[in-house]
Amino acid sequence: MFKRKLIGRTIVLLSAILLLSACSSNNGSTGNGGQSSSNTSQNGSASSDKTETNKLAAPSNLAEKGKLTYGTAATFPPFEYMNNNEFVGFDIEMGQALAEQMGLEVEIRALNFEGLIPALQGKRIDMINSAMYIKPEREAQVDFVPYMKLGDSIVVKTGNKLGIKTMDDLSTRTVAVTRGAVEEIFVKEHNKKLKDAGKPEIKVLALPTANDSVLATQQDRADAFLTSSPGAAYLQEELPGVFEIASTFEANTTIGMAVRKGDTEVKNALEAALLKLAENGTYASLMEKYHLPVELSYFE
Repeated sequence: MFKRKLIGRTIVLLSAILLLSACSSNNGSTGNGGQSSSNTSQNGSASSDKTETNKLAAPSNLAEKGKLTYGTAATFPPFEYMNNNEFVGFDIEMGQALAEQMGLEVEIRALNFEGLIPALQGKRIDMINSAMYIKPEREAQVDFVPYMKLGDSIVVKTGNKLGIKTMDDLSTRTVAVTRGAVEEIFVKEHNKKLKDAGKPEIKVLALPTANDSVLATQQDRADAFLTSSPGAAYLQEELPGVFEIASTFEANTTIGMAVRKGDTEVKNALEAALLKLAENGTYASLMEKYHLPVELSYFE
């Protein structure tokens, strides 16, 4: 009975993971229209015991005096999402900690992802804090403060009994992937490398959805599955003790906070505050809290 309930819960929870890539690639993810909230970090921010007495200078051109106002599309766990009608996630707590460094309160504006840049350009918000992928077409519209790298992860059942650490360790093993997804392409490319090296190939189990890959691994029909690093992190948070991240690779995508093009005052203030969070351990604590692998840290 327990196993049946756990599998059912996995199916519900992993439906959110299917949306992760779409949220940050600006493919129509949705927020809560124009919902606005003042946030004082009610979810145990790692910054609460690391706030320093020496505050950084706050920008003089804020949308609202005394507040750091940012837009977010709260549909991308573990970075930003809603829980019991509250904003939660890595970015939410980081935003609170950044504001604290400058002696500011936080004002959160929930928007559709496609509405974030227009809101920034219209000076309704001071920055975008929504795990936005840094792409050339976006860099033409806004300036970025990068803070993390994203990639793909090898996920195994807790205990990692096969000692999997790299893609080479998956030689002869069965790996579940979503059919047609980038992870399937990556495995096939790696199989070419293994073949050229005279090593046995990975057995690819291509399945219709990410849910299927998770269940195949949970039921021991696959030794591991590949998924995006945010998806792997969120799975750890929602199903603690069931899976673990064996390795993260291809971390060549960068996400960042966005400010108006040419707004050096806000950009410099955010960069200085972010550096403080890295130096005082808040950044690392948040990564650990949200199960984000250290390989994704922008400061490694």
